[in-house]
Amino acid sequence: MGLPASQLGPQEEIVIETREHLKHLLVAGLICLAAVVGLVLVLSVGPSDGFWAWLDSAGWIAFAVVVAVFGVWPWLRWLTRTSTLTNERLVTRDGVVRRTGRDIPLERINDVAYDQGLLDRMVKCGTLRVSAASQEGTAVLRDIPEIHEFVRTMNELVRAARKERRLE
Repeated sequence: MGLPASQLGPQEEIVIETREHLKHLLVAGLICLAAVVGLVLVLSVGPSDGFWAWLDSAGWIAFAVVVAVFGVWPWLRWLTRTSTLTNERLVTRDGVVRRTGRDIPLERINDVAYDQGLLDRMVKCGTLRVSAASQEGTAVLRDIPEIHEFVRTMNELVRAARKERRLE
């Protein structure tokens, strides 16, 4: 899914691996549906010969551009934006062409907060804000599915990491 096994430490295990909630693709899907309706309308109304015959080709070109910009690109962004919680760190990865990532060791996490709007509460997702003891500051993870489960699990792992660190 997101984090290859080659990037895990010797004793590290993936606990939760997730992407943004599918609601993130709702608008893109509606735009693509409108593009299909527009294409069908242009193909059914436009003449097949004569001076206005170029409308069919223009309809197909416009459809391809809209689907590429508002369908394929958002889907690729969604596909490559992952959040992984392991027993040692929180890992975020993002980017289609240029990849960015952030790894936060669990023992450096100071605060875990979330917020949910009305739609977020209905689909059980939310925005997670993780404050860490670093120069990078707060990491913001948007549209995390099953946000309450993610926060609960993260808090348990942070407590366990701090307890283990004190024992060393």
